[in-house]
Amino acid sequence: MIESSSAITSGDRTKQKRPESEARKSWILLRWLLILFGAALTGFLYLPRSTSETLIVTVAFALTNIAITLTAPERLHSPAVRRIIAAVDVLMVSATLYLLRAPGTYLYVGFIFVIVIAAFWRDIAVLLFSLATVSVLYGMFSIFRLQENGQFGTVEQFLTLAAFFIVSLHYLFSSERMYRAAIVSSELSEERRRADVIFEISRSISSALNTREVLYLITTRLSETFGAADCSVIRIDALTRTAKMIVKSAVPNAPETEVDLSQFPELLTAFDSQEILFVPNLSRNGVAESVAAIPMRAKNVVLGLIYIRLGEKWSKLSESDERFFRIMAATAANALKNAEMLEEMEHRARTDFLTGLPNHRSFQTTLAAELGRAQRHNHPLSLMIIDLDFLKDVNDRFGHPTGDMVIRSVGEIICRGCREFDVAARYGGEEFTVILPETPLEDAGRAAERIREMIAEYEMPGVGAVTASIGVSNFPVNALGKEDLIRVADQALYVAKDNGRDRVAFFNYQLISR
Repeated sequence: MIESSSAITSGDRTKQKRPESEARKSWILLRWLLILFGAALTGFLYLPRSTSETLIVTVAFALTNIAITLTAPERLHSPAVRRIIAAVDVLMVSATLYLLRAPGTYLYVGFIFVIVIAAFWRDIAVLLFSLATVSVLYGMFSIFRLQENGQFGTVEQFLTLAAFFIVSLHYLFSSERMYRAAIVSSELSEERRRADVIFEISRSISSALNTREVLYLITTRLSETFGAADCSVIRIDALTRTAKMIVKSAVPNAPETEVDLSQFPELLTAFDSQEILFVPNLSRNGVAESVAAIPMRAKNVVLGLIYIRLGEKWSKLSESDERFFRIMAATAANALKNAEMLEEMEHRARTDFLTGLPNHRSFQTTLAAELGRAQRHNHPLSLMIIDLDFLKDVNDRFGHPTGDMVIRSVGEIICRGCREFDVAARYGGEEFTVILPETPLEDAGRAAERIREMIAEYEMPGVGAVTASIGVSNFPVNALGKEDLIRVADQALYVAKDNGRDRVAFFNYQLISR
């Protein structure tokens, strides 16, 4: 699913760049047309006399367009670069208007003034259009005056000047509209691409039970969307103020690792403020980059942080970026919350509510897994079944709450008597089990005797001492399958009961009680 989605994302990224690319091509072509038109007008006008000035202006104008063509597209979006290009346009258009002037007249100065306004204040289009219209009408109504005294030059000179002026205005307005249309189209394309990412992740959450996979998908998509160097999910303990990285976009199955918050103070700042924190040009280990820390909140509680390294090109976050971050953070928070709820439900399903030990169902699953491992490696495995003696009398005499206290206390004693890799569980009622991997029958008997003595020596508050009987079985000595292992241990338990209780019994070719 992730690979196919990557292909879709890459295709969307191609579509995102297309409007800007097409607008850039159209703008450059429009600029070439302006250059050729200016060259043609000045060339025809000055051809009988001199072409040096025309040639200089035309070649200079053409070289600037070649430079723009070779400039990286992303640099053309810089406000500083666009102001430089506007200044060059004004210079070249003004030079052409100067060449088209009637000698001894200054009408071209008014046209240059309007061109300057159009280049640097393009949002007053109505005023500029009005000025252009007035200029054309003024020329038309001044034809007779031009013919009479030649105050503004000949009609041909005036109309040539006005024609280039109007074409230049058209170029400035059209290029600005194309630029803005490309930006809007790119923003819409980016919003659509981000909506696809949100839909994909939402669908993954509804169909996937593995929260790590969902979080990895979120970090991967964020890295792809923003072209980030890395993206990870960090969990911070509010009490200990320690942090762990649980998911990393660059490594699918990265283990959880400790994060030194003294090296990443921005994480604590975002965690405490519960707001998106963006740090441009952050210098760490000699590398400058921009980073963002996004709190993953659920009911005003920060469950973790999304930490994304954006690289050095990012100087700020747009409203769209922050909105997308918040959606992704909320999605990740829901995934973590669902994971916590699922883990809690699974824990309750596996755990005995009274003792906190694994329950009967969990015992059966663990025994099957440990027995399968013992069979594959031909290693011994032993099993204890522990039954409290006369617990019914405790319940009848002191009440069931006291009986529950005795069961809890015995569960704690059994856990203390087990090794680290042994598995104690509550089998049901007053019965417990202990799975002993890598343990021969005799060693299991000694371990059972130790646990029996620990139970017998413990004074229960308000009750006194209680005792337990224990049955032991072993693979492969007297059982080869799971059911046989349980049955043999249960039979050994009854032998211990029949022989006076408070003792251990086990099979060793024949039932032996001690």
